Amino acid sequence: MSNEKSQPSYTRLDPWYNIYADRALGMKQSEIRQLFAVANRPEVVSLAGGMPNISGLPLDFLADMTARLIKDHGPQILQYGGGAGYLPLREMITEVMRPEGIKGHPDDITITTGSQQALDLISEIFINPGDIVLTEAPSYVGALGTFHSYQANVVHVALDKDGLIPEALEETIISLENEGRPIKFLYTVPNFHNPAGVSLSSERRHKIIDICERHHILIVEDNPYGLLGFDGDPTPAMQPLNPNGVVYLGSFSKTFAPGYRLGWALAPSAVSARITLANENAILCPSTFGQMSVAEYLSTYDWYQQVKEYRSMYAERGQAMQHALSTYMSSCSWNVPNGGFYVWVKLPEGLNSHTMLPRAIKNCVAYVSGTAFYTDGNGADHVRLSYCYPTPEDITEGVRRLGEVISAEEELVNMFGIANN
Repeated sequence: MSNEKSQPSYTRLDPWYNIYADRALGMKQSEIRQLFAVANRPEVVSLAGGMPNISGLPLDFLADMTARLIKDHGPQILQYGGGAGYLPLREMITEVMRPEGIKGHPDDITITTGSQQALDLISEIFINPGDIVLTEAPSYVGALGTFHSYQANVVHVALDKDGLIPEALEETIISLENEGRPIKFLYTVPNFHNPAGVSLSSERRHKIIDICERHHILIVEDNPYGLLGFDGDPTPAMQPLNPNGVVYLGSFSKTFAPGYRLGWALAPSAVSARITLANENAILCPSTFGQMSVAEYLSTYDWYQQVKEYRSMYAERGQAMQHALSTYMSSCSWNVPNGGFYVWVKLPEGLNSHTMLPRAIKNCVAYVSGTAFYTDGNGADHVRLSYCYPTPEDITEGVRRLGEVISAEEELVNMFGIANN
């Protein structure tokens, strides 16, 4: 018998394919990332990405601030830090959350590389392969990708114009319990939902907290848009209703600048300790440079006034989107968001947003197909349109171009009785 060890096959494009972990083989690029190459072409109006418009940031102030930090605190700002994050920043984050009614303690906050990393850490410490995670239908594509990478089974729960439907949630929970399938947590975006644009009503927040408390289900409240309502004070968060049953995720990407890549998780103390440990195992510590920079910005600049300016800008763009939809896409239906970045548009009967996308790109407009926001194959009857980054003029032109594509698709459906696939 030969003592030769079997060697990996080099006939594959990737000679290491046969040694990857199962979870690596299950990873896939999101539909949004796949769009970047074409959506960023100058002739294409992109209504696809969720990039914040940071043109109004005080760049001269930030340049001077950064130079001063390096000059005065260079040995500290360029050094390693702690796994939980820079304490002065964690203390300031408690103030950032206060307008939403949150009374968090700095010791229960972990600084992460954007709230996306917080999602990864939570998935790491809670999800075993095959575990159930509940999400809204539709749900944030970045969260779905993370849950998928940890081999979770995502179960969608319906939402409507007032957010996640409590009755549907409890019905789903009871059904899963009867099947003997334990639920790890509920993931929800309660304010200016991505992609649906809706916000969870106050009455439903209390009901959902009560349902999850009775069934002993942790809630992961992802709230990057909470301060970006078009008018009025921020809606109180879910976390104060049950601090021991909610992990709250926040981010500076939407209210300051995504380039710093800083977010945070506020969690019950025992959960927070595990998130910090997982953070240390993953990255040793968050960027000290980024953390001290954001802390200096928050302490020396009127950051909340900057948020108000963002709100006004996004409100103007949201109005431009609504006007353009009414003018050029009247055969569709959509929500009217009162904050955030997105409109969730239902296409006319028979149209498929996924198969229609190449025709839209050919007509120099990009969107995200609704299929990106489901794990069960649904969503082809919707598109997500983003109004955060384009100018009002580009929004109008992009919707006009998309309206042309939709009209052409409708004609084909009417002629042949089937969608043009």
